[in-house]
Amino acid sequence: MQGSVRQQGWRTWWRVAAVMVFACTAIVAVYAQGPITLYVSAIDSSGAAVSDLKPEEFSYKESGTAGKIVSMEKFSLPVKLTIAVDNGPGTDQALGHYRTGLTGLVKELPQDVEVTLITMAPQPRMVVKPTLNRDELLKGINRFAPEGEPARFTDALVEFAKRIDKELKDSKGAQLPYSPILLMVSTTAAESTSYQMGETEKAMGTIANSRARVMVAMTTTKVGSSEAVEDMNSGRQALIAIPLTKATRGRYEALAQSSRLATLLPEYGKNIADTHKRQVAQVKVTIERPAGATGQPQDLDVRLLRNGLNGAVSGDGRFFP
Repeated sequence: MQGSVRQQGWRTWWRVAAVMVFACTAIVAVYAQGPITLYVSAIDSSGAAVSDLKPEEFSYKESGTAGKIVSMEKFSLPVKLTIAVDNGPGTDQALGHYRTGLTGLVKELPQDVEVTLITMAPQPRMVVKPTLNRDELLKGINRFAPEGEPARFTDALVEFAKRIDKELKDSKGAQLPYSPILLMVSTTAAESTSYQMGETEKAMGTIANSRARVMVAMTTTKVGSSEAVEDMNSGRQALIAIPLTKATRGRYEALAQSSRLATLLPEYGKNIADTHKRQVAQVKVTIERPAGATGQPQDLDVRLLRNGLNGAVSGDGRFFP
């Protein structure tokens, strides 16, 4: 169904969001008595990732009692970034800010981060296919133009979820070998969509459960209007984006002026670059818990013993600043 969603439908997004937050929280394993696995990221004083940690440089304790390091091995979970841009009616004034911001973002990314660029009007269209080629990507950023038909924010989101779902099925349930990040640069202008609410809810669940991350920069085509701020926080796109960014440990920014994109998007780039750096060179640690330890660890103390390291630990190999 195209067009806007009734107020009752809008409220449903918040119910769905609560379920997704619970699902993401449940990703953290309830530890059994047997060995557990942690993923360790270490950065040295120069800002370089460290992946040559040794068992004697890692300490794990529960309630003051040490666990035994069973094994340590290198582990890599690189970021793959998809950028989806609203180029629908009214975006002509923001186009320069789009280009400046996206160019700054790309320049912040490490060369080994794969990037895909999609525009949302008149339908989701791949402007630049997945690539490591920065020249090709920068050309794509300067190639797209505003369209006269409404953007399809929801369609871009659902189709992103479908691609992830297909890859998960092809991998027969195994974890994706990379960390998907979806960055959406959108306006609050009325959108068209080909999908019913149930399909959109399913897509949101797929994205959250795949441990992807969603980041959204939301601006307005109604500059100076009293409706502008309200739409950025309670319009259809916002009611999808806000709970989804929370559920995926992402980021949502409502921008009263599109000029802020010129500085915000490079900030996103730095954030994504930091995530990639930590995830692409980390260590998978298998630990035998202290004798008799069961359930969730109590008074957990995890430390890196090599001097000068900035360490972080996760349960799934993802590090979202």
